[in-house]
Amino acid sequence: MNNSELNNQVGTVMHKDAFVIGQTSLQAAGDVLPFVVTPEGGSVHTFEETLERPLQLKQATILHTAKDLIAYVTRFADSDSMVFVDVLGGKIQAVLDFHQAEKVAGYGANAYQRHCKHTAHFIVSKTPEFEKVVANSGRKMSQMDFALFLEDVMPYVNQPAAAELYEIVNTLQAKTNIDFKSGTRTDNGQVSLTYNENIEASAGRQGNLNIPEQIVFGIQVHRGGEHYALPARFRYRIKDGNIALWYDLDQLEKAIEKSMEDTVTYIREGKTVFNNDDTETALPGVPSFVTILEGSVNI
Repeated sequence: MNNSELNNQVGTVMHKDAFVIGQTSLQAAGDVLPFVVTPEGGSVHTFEETLERPLQLKQATILHTAKDLIAYVTRFADSDSMVFVDVLGGKIQAVLDFHQAEKVAGYGANAYQRHCKHTAHFIVSKTPEFEKVVANSGRKMSQMDFALFLEDVMPYVNQPAAAELYEIVNTLQAKTNIDFKSGTRTDNGQVSLTYNENIEASAGRQGNLNIPEQIVFGIQVHRGGEHYALPARFRYRIKDGNIALWYDLDQLEKAIEKSMEDTVTYIREGKTVFNNDDTETALPGVPSFVTILEGSVNI
């Protein structure tokens, strides 16, 4: 028997032995995870689905309100759980199995690593009314379009008063056949627009339309959040008897930041809400042992 034949015979025997072992032996990695090694290619097949519980927790949950995020974190958090807040991005991310902050012998570090695979995400979405007000800021509108816009957002306007705003809307809608001549700012903080009303078979009639220099929206920035005063400066431009009307929001970023800060304060400390029957309800925040940081983490 030459060397080639001998090698083939040995290989056949080893293959048969490996096949028998693979078919008859169910082993366990660390006495926890069952597996079988098959002879062809030496593949390892695990049977994690047969375990009573998975070896590692992998769960990414998306919550839609701060209240639900608090409830989820409260249920699963431990003393090493972390919450990361992106204020301007409106994103909050909780990592419930974050690294343990403790001395590790032989590592020379203060972090005992964990998988960081159990997360909860909350995107603090802006309200439709807030997005509408923001989207129209700086958009030059015709007389009628501006009237329709004011009529649409009237429930969200704190200043001027509803009656005054309603009168402005009615005047803009009724006086359509007019030529605007000029605009002046008065001592009481209003803009007085002078116009000539075109009346058939007559010389016309002069009038004035007073619009406040500033509009203040009282609006909920984020869903489930508080209402905030959002000032806007009134603007106009007159050309060839036609007028363009618009507003420019002021301190927009501050309103967004303040709303997010209040949301984070609620998550950290809880808050008290007032019910329709004049009673109060205390809503808890996350457990005090959960660390909250401004930032983000890539996992």
